[in-house]
Amino acid sequence: MKKSGIEFVDRLNMYYNVNTGLHYCQSSGLYFDRKMSVFYKLTDSKYQFHSIAKPDDTRSSDVAKTSIRAVVTHSTCRKVTKGSLYVFTCMGGSIGREGNHVAVFSEIRVSKRHATISYSSEKFYITDEGTVNGTFLNGQRLSTQKTVSERFELSHLDELKVGSTTLQLHIHQNNDTCQWCEPGLNTESSTTTSTGPTTTSTISEPPTLYKQRTVQNNKLKRKYKLLGN
Repeated sequence: MKKSGIEFVDRLNMYYNVNTGLHYCQSSGLYFDRKMSVFYKLTDSKYQFHSIAKPDDTRSSDVAKTSIRAVVTHSTCRKVTKGSLYVFTCMGGSIGREGNHVAVFSEIRVSKRHATISYSSEKFYITDEGTVNGTFLNGQRLSTQKTVSERFELSHLDELKVGSTTLQLHIHQNNDTCQWCEPGLNTESSTTTSTGPTTTSTISEPPTLYKQRTVQNNKLKRKYKLLGN
């Protein structure tokens, strides 16, 4: 049912405001931004940061599912540092130069809407949105210049490059982590920007040996039933 720009989403048990892009949780009285996985409270007609949703958070059923932790391993982009962390939930999200994206990289080599990460049938996919400079997955360009690519499946420890920024993708379910993004090994801090809170982490150097990467990939693929027994 939709009324005055507000509709009730049964599977989330929340009301969605098409004007603000936020979901309202009646049980907690908080407003939820699914793209950023962040809760806000409304005080004096202003939305103020309340908390970052955790994988086992019961305030939104979507948060507890699989997510991607995209960790920056290299970048010359302004305000992007090694170890910066971007979280893509099962609701997906986009990457671009400016606007309301999960990951914003403000450099000319990145298009305004550069790439989209989606989730379907328990798998994550990425699509290049017809960019000039391309999106690269494990060193391979997804499509030719100005051509929207097909969807490409993403796997644990894949390398994604957009502009000058290289991201290592960590795909986890619920509270599961791997040794390279274990919360106990990271030092995290949160800041609020015009597009919402950004979590940055100082992490140890990710694995570079092919054998280590293959072992981790196979473990995750078996876990998510992407490999045969």
